[in-house]
Amino acid sequence: MADEKDHTTRADELAEKVKELGKTDDDRLETVAEHNDTLQERLPGDDELPLTKG
Repeated sequence: MADEKDHTTRADELAEKVKELGKTDDDRLETVAEHNDTLQERLPGDDELPLTKG
């Protein structure tokens, strides 16, 4: 039973986080798209990555 309650709690938390992205589904999708568009800017460049020995 505790596991089932935990899943419900996590589902409720996820639903709340999704609601925070916007009022409508279109708003939420736009927010996610904007976040994804900036991913390239947030990733480290090749010169910032650690060197590995292979």
